[in-house]
Amino acid sequence: MGTIVCPYCHVHSTMTHRTYYLNFSIWQCDSCGELILFIEQDNKTVDQYPKKVPKMDESVPSSVAEDYVEAIKCFDICANRASVVMCRRALQSSVIEKGAKKDRLVNQIDELYDSQIITKDIRDWAHEIRLTGNIGAHPDEDGLEDVTPENAEELLKFMEEYLNYVYIMPAKVAAKRARKKKKVEE
Repeated sequence: MGTIVCPYCHVHSTMTHRTYYLNFSIWQCDSCGELILFIEQDNKTVDQYPKKVPKMDESVPSSVAEDYVEAIKCFDICANRASVVMCRRALQSSVIEKGAKKDRLVNQIDELYDSQIITKDIRDWAHEIRLTGNIGAHPDEDGLEDVTPENAEELLKFMEEYLNYVYIMPAKVAAKRARKKKKVEE
């Protein structure tokens, strides 16, 4: 197989072949030891599991990042309900980390908005994540509402933007200011 960028450790690594069955092969990353399943057709790789697991920015707290990465992994295997539930969990981990004290997520989101930690648009996104996560977590008696792949993908995008706004951009701005201040002091 040669070398690929491992979806786990993000290192351009060699892979050790472990097994082959019909159109599937399993390889092990020589850097981190994790297993990767490749689906092949006509001697070409057409898909792999897991997909590339994103490397989260270090400004995102690990508890939030781990839940978000798990949401992506769930989406990659078509576990849409699990994906939106994990987005909701990542959101709740975040609002608690940001200082929300109230007992329910609906109130915690509004608490961050009232404290001017998030904007109205981010609050609205957060409520969308909360509501769709609820659909994924709780069966609907009439069976009419279910989570589609489009719902899950949209929620992942919302969550990505939320993390960007709440953690990543503020960290980048702070780093830029620190570099600028350091330059002035030199």
